[in-house]
Amino acid sequence: MSQVGHHATACKGCRRRGRKCDRTLPACLSCQRRGVECEGYITRWPGVAARGKLAGKSIPVCDSSANTPKPRPKRAKRGNIPVSSRDAIERELGHNSNDSRLNVMAWIGDDELESLIKHYVQDLSSIFYLGTGPSDNPMFRYVLPLIDTVPPIRYAIAASASCHLAVRTSDKELEKKSLYLRVHATHLLREMLRDPCPATDQSILASMLMLAQLDMCSGDCLEFETHLKAAVVIIRGHDYDHASNRHYFEQRLAWLDMMASTTSPRLPNLSTTELKAALGRCSNHGRRQWSYDVFPCPIDLFEILGDITMLSKTQLDVTSPSQETMEEAHRIKCRLAAWEWLGETSGPRKHMVEVWCLGIMAYLGRLFPSTNSSGAADLTSQILYHARLIPPASPWSYSLLWPIFQIGVTLGNEALEERAWVEKRLNIALEAVGCRHFSNALETLRFVWDNDVQYDPLTASMNGRIIMLA
Repeated sequence: MSQVGHHATACKGCRRRGRKCDRTLPACLSCQRRGVECEGYITRWPGVAARGKLAGKSIPVCDSSANTPKPRPKRAKRGNIPVSSRDAIERELGHNSNDSRLNVMAWIGDDELESLIKHYVQDLSSIFYLGTGPSDNPMFRYVLPLIDTVPPIRYAIAASASCHLAVRTSDKELEKKSLYLRVHATHLLREMLRDPCPATDQSILASMLMLAQLDMCSGDCLEFETHLKAAVVIIRGHDYDHASNRHYFEQRLAWLDMMASTTSPRLPNLSTTELKAALGRCSNHGRRQWSYDVFPCPIDLFEILGDITMLSKTQLDVTSPSQETMEEAHRIKCRLAAWEWLGETSGPRKHMVEVWCLGIMAYLGRLFPSTNSSGAADLTSQILYHARLIPPASPWSYSLLWPIFQIGVTLGNEALEERAWVEKRLNIALEAVGCRHFSNALETLRFVWDNDVQYDPLTASMNGRIIMLA
């Protein structure tokens, strides 16, 4: 009979409540005895790389132990990839390093694992894709081909499918399996980083981004920043081949980094210079563009959004902006007002772009009220007009969470009809997609509405949820 694995630290719920935790994997029995659902464990990154691209930096370390169900296949290409200090990891894990390893396959069989992966490939890999065919979907080009050769990708994808299905069906068992698979995927990523013959940059980066996106969709976002920071270190490496995936990983990282910063007090991990470099990688007839049709906001608008965010976060006194700050805010407003969409003149993409442009205008007006000459009510009516012209159960509609949230937090008690529409649209997306960042956003909006408080990035923690709107 196999021993039960234990985590090195208490679960999220016990840590928050200050209670004793038995650290049982995959879920804490202490929580179950109290009749509450265990929220899982936090992945820590205590190890420090001794050499390679993460030299002197923290690397991902999952405190739990786990078994790899089968030997890792040989890799055709090796790169100068970050390698951890084994001694540092073992010192951090302490006595728990000798715990029995988490055997995922003892609970989730091969057939179920394959079924989850198949569900992700067929039903989820294109759910946010705004292009015309699978051949131009970067998930099909750069991530899914790694399923059979990169173990962390394999288990992160299975965990994602289990998470989405759990949300759609309210299945607690699937939710536990998702947590189980996520812990295992993170352990495999640690093992990959510790390998003396490391994997390629692309495999490591794809694994980190998949785990970050999984953390976002699970709704807790407690490890999102951890994975993001490590991915930034790889992107900054001198040997990183930006063009190998047509800059998709770098641009996706820039997108997630900036979007997370708009709903939190922190600065983006990428500097303004690094962001602009990432946005300038691809061009068509001299005009910058995203590498793939997976980003709902046109690249010029996204740069403006980034400039607004950086201006807001770097001012010395938020309550009393300097004259120079206000002048820059008005210059940004002029850029935004002068921007023109040169793409389709009708259809869902046209309306989606209009919603994003107006949502960024609302974001600017909320952070710098003196720029809001048209008024929040006018922006709200324009945003809702275009949003209503987009089919609710479509990738175009699922991509409107961020701009709709920007006007949602401004809806007062007199806007009950608008509030009801926002609630309905977010619930449709939640049921169709199965990502909890929709429900987290809705919970925050309800908190703001019910308590008549003004939203700011710190509001994200007012109801115990971290808000991620990408």
